[in-house]
Amino acid sequence: MNLTLAEIAKIINAELKGNPDFIPSGLCGLDAPAQNAITYAGDIKNIKTPPVGALIVPAGAKGAAIAYDGNLLFVENPEWAFTLLLRRADTLNKDIKPGVHPRAFVSGKAIIGKNVYIGPNATVEAGAEIGDNTIIHPNVYIGRNVKVGRFCIIYPNATVREDCVLKNKVILQPGCVIGGDGFGYIFHEGRHEKIPQIGNVVLEDDVEIGSNTTIDRAKINSTVIGANTKIDNLVQIGHNVRIGISGIVVSQAGIAGSAVLGNGVIIAGQAGLSGHLKVGDRATVGPQAGIMSDVPAGAKMLGSPALEYGEFMRSYAVLKKMPELYKEFLALKKKFKFFG
Repeated sequence: MNLTLAEIAKIINAELKGNPDFIPSGLCGLDAPAQNAITYAGDIKNIKTPPVGALIVPAGAKGAAIAYDGNLLFVENPEWAFTLLLRRADTLNKDIKPGVHPRAFVSGKAIIGKNVYIGPNATVEAGAEIGDNTIIHPNVYIGRNVKVGRFCIIYPNATVREDCVLKNKVILQPGCVIGGDGFGYIFHEGRHEKIPQIGNVVLEDDVEIGSNTTIDRAKINSTVIGANTKIDNLVQIGHNVRIGISGIVVSQAGIAGSAVLGNGVIIAGQAGLSGHLKVGDRATVGPQAGIMSDVPAGAKMLGSPALEYGEFMRSYAVLKKMPELYKEFLALKKKFKFFG
């Protein structure tokens, strides 16, 4: 980054103890410390002296004994401070110059905003609108009448099908599919007959969708992902699902059609949610949980079928004792000769 510690301290709003003119060689993690680099520590209790040039630590550690005698930067939230430095170091999209690559296909009936980049082999169909300062990487497909907002980043091989809407600062990671047909069929006269899926998908501001995740278009109306929601890789979201603001959905989770998730909901990895149910605000669904009915606001669910956290832990405590209880049962059965 070629910044002095004094300049870094201003960027991350830190109190510096050390050499203000020192220039770190780069960024690193405590698990792989690099000579003269800068890193952070959220907990200073077990830190030994790492071979780094500077260490970002909690402001509350100023009066504590720290087993590190190098440059220190005290901040309220070390991980957030380090994130700010990572953002400055991230140059992946900063050097891309606006323009349409000669090998891109952009319909003459598409509307392209200012400072937009469209990479080779990307396709933008008729009626699509691309907002200012958006980056579309190679091999992306933007369908008919798609609306893409400002400052979006769409990585290679992502697909956005017809009529879908991406608002501002949306990020699509490689290979994700927005607006594939919902899984809708009717069994008629001995056959599964396809139900047309004529709705769309709406991704609100600051949504990020992970690699190879699929979000199905609605049968009618919209599948909606709320602002600031982050969805991991390999997630399946069914048609007409609605997710509120600032949600988290972790890898390999599946949400069936027409489920409604409130604000701040967390769905952990490999969890599965049945369709047409409701999950209340700030609820947490644990890893591999199977949700088959509505979840109240603030609840923590585990297990399959899922139980509330406390009930699950009590049940699990009994389950672990089952082999011992079964031996006792067999001994009693033999002694008193009951149950045959």
